[in-house]
Amino acid sequence: MRRIGILGGSFDPIHFGHLLMAQSAVEALKLDAVFFVPAFCSPFKTKHPVPVASKRLVMVKEAIKGNKAFKLYDGELRRGQVSYTIDTLKELKAKCPKSKFYLLMGADNLRTFHRWKDPQGILSLANLVILNRPGFDKNYPKRWPYVKINMPAVDISSSDIRQRLKTRKSIWYLTPKAVIRYIKAYRLYVK
Repeated sequence: MRRIGILGGSFDPIHFGHLLMAQSAVEALKLDAVFFVPAFCSPFKTKHPVPVASKRLVMVKEAIKGNKAFKLYDGELRRGQVSYTIDTLKELKAKCPKSKFYLLMGADNLRTFHRWKDPQGILSLANLVILNRPGFDKNYPKRWPYVKINMPAVDISSSDIRQRLKTRKSIWYLTPKAVIRYIKAYRLYVK
């Protein structure tokens, strides 16, 4: 049985925190793969304009190159509508019925998990895995069953990267060089 981690998000843009989260899960859970799943549109970010899906897709592809365990799954982008984790997990379960899935999320997302579409359905299809994030309590509520993994504390966020770009600050050492080159080539996040 393959053990597959699922790491979804806007990846707007993808950064080293995302990559470190995935690698920490691979090592701690002995995962065969981590599927990076860019959202077409997060239900919690419908008012926040995100770059065209194709551009975010390329940035994820560039960021995960070279790690054999990291895979791209573009199912949410192909659906072209608001992205729900439950729909993605159902789709993946149908494609890989003999795989065991682990939904990876930062501790900050656990606080709002009750607002996700069908949290019980999600838990029936995947094990919930929480990775620590700086600034969030390490004694997370036990409302939902989950496994906690510690990873090196890295305080990087996509919103901070976007803000730095708007104010013409460096984003070196926050995201891979290939992502930085792509952002510069397409003048993303600057107005």
